[in-house]
Amino acid sequence: MRLLRKHILTTLVCIAVQGLSCPDSPAQEKSSGWGIKAAANRMTIGSFRDTYTSTGFNSFSMEFDYVTGPSGEKGGYAESFNYPVLGIGLTYNTLSDVIFKSPRGHYSDMLALYGKISRDLIRTRHIGFGYDVSLGLSYSSKYYNPLDNPSNWFFSAPILFYVAGGGHLTWMVTPKLDIEAEINVRHNSSARFAYPNGGLNYWGGGLAARYRLKERSAPKGSVFRAGLFLGDHNKKGWSREIYFGGGIHACAAEWLAFTKTETVETQAATRLKRWPMASLSADLIYRTGGKFAAGFTLDGFWNSNTERLRWADSVLYSEEENEASKGYAPFSAGVGIVQEVFYNNIALYIQEGVYLYRRMGIHGEHGWLYERAGLRYYPEALKPFFFSVCIKAHKFKADYMDFSFGVKF
Repeated sequence: MRLLRKHILTTLVCIAVQGLSCPDSPAQEKSSGWGIKAAANRMTIGSFRDTYTSTGFNSFSMEFDYVTGPSGEKGGYAESFNYPVLGIGLTYNTLSDVIFKSPRGHYSDMLALYGKISRDLIRTRHIGFGYDVSLGLSYSSKYYNPLDNPSNWFFSAPILFYVAGGGHLTWMVTPKLDIEAEINVRHNSSARFAYPNGGLNYWGGGLAARYRLKERSAPKGSVFRAGLFLGDHNKKGWSREIYFGGGIHACAAEWLAFTKTETVETQAATRLKRWPMASLSADLIYRTGGKFAAGFTLDGFWNSNTERLRWADSVLYSEEENEASKGYAPFSAGVGIVQEVFYNNIALYIQEGVYLYRRMGIHGEHGWLYERAGLRYYPEALKPFFFSVCIKAHKFKADYMDFSFGVKF
């Protein structure tokens, strides 16, 4: 593991050195351009701390950033977001440094590949202050196994979802060099593709440096920029969207029932089933003509594991408790409010909904509220069709990842 860590860190350093040695690009009218960012952070686990004797570890990142500028940006989105930095990055976490109290629990070092937007809320000539949001995938070679890693119930699969957010204070030392102090909170989980799905939350901070391949005349200003939006795809008015989605879901009740009815050996030999889920939704949304749109939605959901929930509840709860439950039905329906925030033809989609009808027994009953949050892509070449990926959740805990296809009219 230490040898692997050494090779990965050496590779990241080599990439950084090669990027810094690139010759300057010719002067252009646009002040936007590519840059390379390297960061080092000290992180600590922030949840279930009683599980560990040591919670700290290091994180090293390398990003290729596109620094937007005040000219030539399509539709005015760069201006309206105060000229953000868009990037793709790779982070390496020395998570194997974390020590479980139980000798039957361990992590491996982790890699994460992510996309990122970094936005200054306020910027002067040399100082910028704002926030960062990242989304991507992680890889970990050590995850839950009832035989040799039962205490690591936080990760149940090698591929995990990665979400991060935080803040930065940037000192623009020269037209090509930035130094940043950053703080961030990060989360990894399997988003119910597999179970157990405890997930891991960790936080920390550190320093970073960004080298731009061409000079940037950073425009002073605040986040309150109107922007000039062009094109018929973001014109003011009402729009309607119908979309069909689906995903897979590992059942928590089924896993808990297995722990009561099977031995550790048979649990290790039995792969927890992943159940198909589906949704059909219709949105009525009003767009203000800029980067915001809001409206209402009507949702229908189909769950394929209602009979399995019935069996699990019969194992986990008494006969009297099961008789008092609301019963089981594969279909649910709800209504909600939605908000979209656009950057060109990509939108952040957030929904809060209320179930009108839902019957999921005892363990699958999460109350009347549900949430959806994710990204939508409206490709110009495929108008009026669009694609979405979002997390459906209850009480901000993932239910499943929903991939959808829809039409806007």
